[in-house]
Amino acid sequence: MAEDDQDLELDLDDSEDSDEGGGGSKKLIIIIAVAVLLLGGGAAAFFMMGDDSSDPEADEVVDGEVVVEKGPAIYIGVPNAITANLPGAKKSRTVQIKMNFLVRSEEAKNNVKQHMPQLKNDILMLVSQKNADDLKLPEGRHKLQQEALQTVQKTLTGLVDDPTVEKVLFVSFVMQ
Repeated sequence: MAEDDQDLELDLDDSEDSDEGGGGSKKLIIIIAVAVLLLGGGAAAFFMMGDDSSDPEADEVVDGEVVVEKGPAIYIGVPNAITANLPGAKKSRTVQIKMNFLVRSEEAKNNVKQHMPQLKNDILMLVSQKNADDLKLPEGRHKLQQEALQTVQKTLTGLVDDPTVEKVLFVSFVMQ
């Protein structure tokens, strides 16, 4: 047993006298750090990818409520901008709005494209009723965006029994 202690002491003395200056322990620390990073990254990827065994189209029931899983976002550009003259307190202005509709299925995309003339008409009627002074403010533009969504959903519900459009996006808004 005494010989084992002496060998141990000799090994320690040898490492202290060597030119590496504790290089073995630095390598061990680096290896442990790399292993921890790889394990952490693997765990994060596992949790982010989720369980592939469930059907993505299936509905889930959470606390008695049905949660419908959404499909991928499909953006439909409204051809040509909506342009209207708006009255204002001091002077009339012209507004030009380019927009997109957000839908979640190919069927919804086809419905929107089929009824695009009616949708553009209804939005133009909505915009032409607005006041230029109200649309100068971000709150006014946001309110118009919400009203446009309600108008589009109401029109599509009347035409195809489905509101279809999830969101109306203003991609350009110019007032002169």
